[in-house]
Amino acid sequence: MIKKTAKYMFLFFYVFAVFFIAGCQTLKAPPKPDSEWAPPKWEKTTKKPDKVWNLIREEQITAQGPLTLAELVDIAFTNNPVIRNAWQKARAREAVVKQAQSEYYPQATVLGDITRQKKVATRKTEDSNNYNYSPKAVITYMILDLGGRDASVRQATQEVISANFAFNRTIQDLLFDTAKAYYSFYSAESNLTARKADVEDAATALEAAELKFTTGLASKLDVLQAKSNYEDTLYSLEDAKGRVFTTKGNLAETLGLAPDIALEIAVPDENVPLGITSENVSMLIESALKERPDIASARAALYAKESAVKVANSDLWPTLNITGSTEKRWYRFCGNEETNWQYHDYSGYFSVNWDIFDGFNKYSKRREAQAEFDAEREKLKQTELGAASDVWIKYYNLKTNVKKLIFSKSFLDAAQASHDLALEGYKSGLKSILDVLEAQSQLQEARTKLVESQKDLFVSSADLARAMGTISVKDLG
Repeated sequence: MIKKTAKYMFLFFYVFAVFFIAGCQTLKAPPKPDSEWAPPKWEKTTKKPDKVWNLIREEQITAQGPLTLAELVDIAFTNNPVIRNAWQKARAREAVVKQAQSEYYPQATVLGDITRQKKVATRKTEDSNNYNYSPKAVITYMILDLGGRDASVRQATQEVISANFAFNRTIQDLLFDTAKAYYSFYSAESNLTARKADVEDAATALEAAELKFTTGLASKLDVLQAKSNYEDTLYSLEDAKGRVFTTKGNLAETLGLAPDIALEIAVPDENVPLGITSENVSMLIESALKERPDIASARAALYAKESAVKVANSDLWPTLNITGSTEKRWYRFCGNEETNWQYHDYSGYFSVNWDIFDGFNKYSKRREAQAEFDAEREKLKQTELGAASDVWIKYYNLKTNVKKLIFSKSFLDAAQASHDLALEGYKSGLKSILDVLEAQSQLQEARTKLVESQKDLFVSSADLARAMGTISVKDLG
């Protein structure tokens, strides 16, 4: 008795301890809406190391020398998780097709049971000890379902097509994102070089003003104005340095690398394809509607919704099935006398399954499928309108940026010549310090516009190729 009591006490305390520990780990919301949630201590102590970040840290660039855009694209395809995510989604939809196709195969089920019954009576003659056990196999095959299975397979197939086209668009997006990040990083480095040149020009003007001031040919105001301009160029230089770090971090993220990795890029090819005339912009739009993977993905999604409507319609009607089963059962009865026997059972039959009334569930599903099909059709219309507008805008952005680059080069040449003459004239006493500073301001603006127009031209060229759905490494310059 004492042992049994001790056993029950042990079980009681064990169950109590389990519930107590579980209660201590219960998560609660913050006590007030303006209070920050504090994680419990056990959450910090049981937290596992972040293996994902460690894997990112281990990624290194093996290429020797500055990286070209094509090499950066290869790195992005290897490391960027966006590609892997889209690929796994496409693979998941592929498995759904196999699920839909499984409805064309017979459904086989194996059953089995073992039963023992023991009865002890006050009269010995009524005692019994019975056993029975049996395996059973059932095969069911749907002969007719009025198109439901076929529509399910078509729906799943179109969903796979949609996912694969979406994956293709993800590849194009990554190509463009890599190109944009690359050109932005290169532009930031070019802008830094331009700002260093501004500092050198401002230092030269300040030196000239100080020299004229010491010889009595200029006032203190000239020195102060030149000094103010010099400090302003230093400010712009630091801002340019910050942009280099920012754009480098964006490029590293696109490549799937840590932002502090050593990264050196090559100078882009200046031969951007510009052979586009205003007469064929409409042709470009028509081509984009045929080539863009996101349009093809949206169309496949619409076809999938159309098949879903057919599935919902088929569910309203009966299905014809054929079923066959076989079973063997053994019995053993141990009473006054032991008895054993067994039998085989075979059966086959046709059946019609039809849910005549289910609370309007299937009718509601049909309305839902039809509404989703109508919504998907409007979504496709919106996608095609957006694609046409995208091509139109990116086309004229490219034409505009071509002209801007041409004028920015001319502007830089004129501003450089004006600055050189103003500085020479100031040194000889023919120009004032204001003329020099004005010329220097224009030269700074010209350098900035040239750097920005080069970047805009490269990006707009890649952006047009992406809008047309034909972007590739060779389109990126």
